[in-house]
Amino acid sequence: MTPLLRFLSLTLTLLTATARGAAPLPDPGPGTHCANLASAPDGTVHLTYYGPPPLGAAAGARTLWLTSLPAGATEWTPPRPIVTTPLLQENWADFASVVTGADGALTAQWFQRAAPDARGYDGWYSRSEDGGRSWRVPARLGHEFVALAPLAAGDTLAVWLEGAHPHHAGGTGHPAAAPKAAHGGGMRLLGRILAPDGTARRDWVLDPEVCDCCQNTAVALGDGRVFVAYRGRTRGEIRDNRYLIFDPATASWSRAATLREDGWVIPACPVNGPAADALGEALAVAWFTAAGGQPRIHARHSADGARTLGEPQGIDLGQPMGRLDTVMLRDGSAVVTWLEAGSGGSEAGIYARRIFPGGGLSAPSLVAASSRARSSGFPRTARHGPDAVLVGWTQTGEAPQVRLTSVPLTKLGRVASAR
Repeated sequence: MTPLLRFLSLTLTLLTATARGAAPLPDPGPGTHCANLASAPDGTVHLTYYGPPPLGAAAGARTLWLTSLPAGATEWTPPRPIVTTPLLQENWADFASVVTGADGALTAQWFQRAAPDARGYDGWYSRSEDGGRSWRVPARLGHEFVALAPLAAGDTLAVWLEGAHPHHAGGTGHPAAAPKAAHGGGMRLLGRILAPDGTARRDWVLDPEVCDCCQNTAVALGDGRVFVAYRGRTRGEIRDNRYLIFDPATASWSRAATLREDGWVIPACPVNGPAADALGEALAVAWFTAAGGQPRIHARHSADGARTLGEPQGIDLGQPMGRLDTVMLRDGSAVVTWLEAGSGGSEAGIYARRIFPGGGLSAPSLVAASSRARSSGFPRTARHGPDAVLVGWTQTGEAPQVRLTSVPLTKLGRVASAR
């Protein structure tokens, strides 16, 4: 994109945002990708992404950046580096995230190689007590697909995937829907409570047999419990989605349950994990399946902290690719975003659909054009004030670039019946 076209594009973005009374959306520029969004309890929205490093960085270095929009603010904070290193692992499916603790501190997680030529990578994390202006010395955290959820008193629950034989920086290095060897010695779901000083309070093996490289999701409920969902795996290669509930009052976990008995038999990893979000006791969780050769996205809603879940509802248009996200709204409804294949060979669209308590649905709404390519990544979503949700994604091309848009909730009214 020429400087003139980029200027015109940015100007249009600013004018559109100003017209709807919202803060102008950040423009990270070329060479950026893997946007992730998170809403803090106070209404702040955090955006993380990979991009070029600050001036003076070591040769070959890349940076994980953070910019934030405080509640009621009219400008995003200047981008601040979380970590800058030549070892940063920038993966289209296994990307960084940030979560706000009960004490207001931020915990960020990302992935690094052990050496520039290392094939695998491990998870790392750090904590900031000043809104991302400075970060503690990073420490290793797990292996792949880390999910974080805040607990009381500044503790953080982390869950991740790790091989049955623990190792560091020796994994596949690049999630892919590739067949695996004979079942056995696969991946486990592990959990850990991190204290504010970074030490481990307790560790668990949560599920000894899970899918190899699907994202996990972990969200805090209003009473302090945590809902964790992930893609399971049986010896018959059924890879349906499961969930667990962690109760910090007793430091105990529920027995794993299945979100829906889809019966998807696949001797490979689809790289398509579930996505959940919660506000208070209201929770929604969505997942992808292709059981019977038919790709579908389903979602379930709960008004009582996942003690009961509503019946599964179909969300997609018939040709979903998954790569979904879920965000709860303050009225108890939720918005699910996903990637739907287009009519062309490489075309796709990012769609959004709203789930209402009691089972109603909005019509699906096209958010932005995208691509089926891995490099387009996973669109991410967050609450944006009382009247909109933000969606971030990677625009593919000669130089990838993070894009954001604000979707007014007026576009997602209840007009379609559940199916």
